[in-house]
Amino acid sequence: MKDKRQLTPAVTGTGFQTATFIPMLCTHDQKVTPHSAGKVLSRDGVMIEVELRCRICGLEVIYATDQLPDGYQIYHIRVTGEDGPHLPAEFRPLAYIEEEFEVVGNSLQDAHERAEFACTLRFQGHRTTWFIDGATHLDERF
Repeated sequence: MKDKRQLTPAVTGTGFQTATFIPMLCTHDQKVTPHSAGKVLSRDGVMIEVELRCRICGLEVIYATDQLPDGYQIYHIRVTGEDGPHLPAEFRPLAYIEEEFEVVGNSLQDAHERAEFACTLRFQGHRTTWFIDGATHLDERF
């Protein structure tokens, strides 16, 4: 059985191509490894804190920087879910759920894919709508 750190990540869309990873020093392996960006935890005008996950060992770290890598920007995400819009209200205990957060990405599609992994809501049968920077965004993978 292979060690988890020796496995290569699966490629499933633009968010998981090598070009979209942020190369960073892994505190576990003590070498530069690709990291995928998650939610923007805070930004105060000077520093930006981003939650990152090492794609080799899976360790989550908080990365603080004053400038994002070239080609990356912060996208504002709002995701809504409507549970069974065709059903009567009494069959929909959580008829409408919503979450807002920010992610780092290098394109709208990249931001969409990163937002899917950063979202804490668990949709089951919900009709979801993703808004990126105020505009509705359809997943381009399908």
